[in-house]
Amino acid sequence: MLDEWGVPLAVMGLVAATLLLAAVHRRYQAHQAKVRAAVRQIEHQLVLTLSALDDLAGVPLSREIRVLLRADVLARYRRIAKLHRAYPNLRQCIADAETSLHAQGEPLPGGVGVITDLQTYRRYYRALEALVAVVCHGATLQPIPRDVRSIFARELGERRAEVASRFHLVEARRLEIAGNLTKGRAHLTTLMQLLRGHGPRTPFVQAFYDETEQALVAFGRRAFESKADSTAMAQASVARARTAQSAG
Repeated sequence: MLDEWGVPLAVMGLVAATLLLAAVHRRYQAHQAKVRAAVRQIEHQLVLTLSALDDLAGVPLSREIRVLLRADVLARYRRIAKLHRAYPNLRQCIADAETSLHAQGEPLPGGVGVITDLQTYRRYYRALEALVAVVCHGATLQPIPRDVRSIFARELGERRAEVASRFHLVEARRLEIAGNLTKGRAHLTTLMQLLRGHGPRTPFVQAFYDETEQALVAFGRRAFESKADSTAMAQASVARARTAQSAG
């Protein structure tokens, strides 16, 4: 009797072992999928921060905010090391992040400076928007105290306003000189909307707002004078035509 049940029992044992191994494998795969998702999420924000900092190399951000962001990059690499030791070039990435963190000095003197091309303007503005999202919306691994976050948000907001102003005011002036008042005014209107909508409401930003407002008034006056000149020329032309007709 035992001999008769020996083979079926062995088969059942193999089936049970196979099912157990399959269940263990599925759990392992599910765990690995969660790890990969966590690593991708950490890596995504890490890449955004690094890219923004690189793009803003010519913008004078305070040492404090650069140290905060570089420290967050290092913390992200270390978090990845705990989750995924086989991450490519991990040791070198951590070493580079440590070097960059300790190399942060005082900010560049002066402001952003004149921005004369659209590509530079967009690169600066997008990078500042990315850092505003990191600092203001809790995207750092370590929470930032509310008062510190407020200070950093104001700084980034002022730099964003400065970047917008340095581009749009220069473009408006260039177009004014070229005689294209319509496009020049469009740049000023766009700038007013950016300054009004994104702020922050500080004396630094208010100065740009006032300058833009004055420029819009000047553009309106120029447009009125130009229209008046065109009207006078048209009236003079009509008058000459009538005079010629009368003489004929």
